[in-house]
Amino acid sequence: MLFENRHLTAVSFVDPYLNIEWTMKGSDILARGTPGAGDFMYTMSSAIYIANLLKTKINLIFYWDHDALYQHHFEDPESIFEKIDWFYARLHKNHLLSYEHVYDFQVKKMFGSDMTHNIERTDTESGKNITKGLCSWKFKPHLYTHATLLKKVAVWRFKFNAEIPNGWKIRYSNEDWDVAVDSVRSQGYDVIELDYRTPIREAFYHIQTSRFVMGYDGMWHYLARMLYKPTIITGDNNIVQMHDPQAMPFYSPAKDKNRKIGFHDFIADIDNNLHRLDANCKKYISKVDHIIEN
Repeated sequence: MLFENRHLTAVSFVDPYLNIEWTMKGSDILARGTPGAGDFMYTMSSAIYIANLLKTKINLIFYWDHDALYQHHFEDPESIFEKIDWFYARLHKNHLLSYEHVYDFQVKKMFGSDMTHNIERTDTESGKNITKGLCSWKFKPHLYTHATLLKKVAVWRFKFNAEIPNGWKIRYSNEDWDVAVDSVRSQGYDVIELDYRTPIREAFYHIQTSRFVMGYDGMWHYLARMLYKPTIITGDNNIVQMHDPQAMPFYSPAKDKNRKIGFHDFIADIDNNLHRLDANCKKYISKVDHIIEN
């Protein structure tokens, strides 16, 4: 059957980043296919990180509830499959990863609420399929040599989304984001607004060349993580720390009101706070880059 692993050997290993023990069942990882760019970046990052740890090639199988000609919206400039191909071509050590697609599948029946199968934590029953820590990867080395524009910031927010994200992603409202964007503009920054229809190569370029980026936990956040880009991220969920460990997180107006520096105050004095974004980023790099390069 399509959803069975073709390789029956299982192996347990400890991830040196977060010291979590995992069991990998065979050499196929099964992944839920979704319209979100962040989801396939998450699963592909996890798969290649595991392949690098185990020093073996892994095959990632995406399961989709539609055919190969599907477009989320008829005006979208590229399909999800074109995004995946572009992303894969730029992954560091991508010889360790292959991938394929299974179409017109009953995805919800197979995965339930999980994003992946065949990789599980051995120390917990709750969230055992969430690849915390394993979703840490980077791009090819030459993609880090482009000059950073010191007064450029890339921003993604939900204002232009076709669908409203989960409530925890939007505790900071469109009005809050308007204030934030106006604030950095008033401080002399060139603001590049990205949305879900921005072609992936353009989103990559603008994040790559920005001094820092701002966004909610979703959309293009994995590009920022993998480019080791200083980031301000919003989202009222502990999963933000898993997806965006290099970022400065803000959760919600209610939760952040007692912080020494809140979301708007932090952005209103961004030049004097950039060192904090840089420090978070450097801390993350120091923890994972040597693992990736091993």
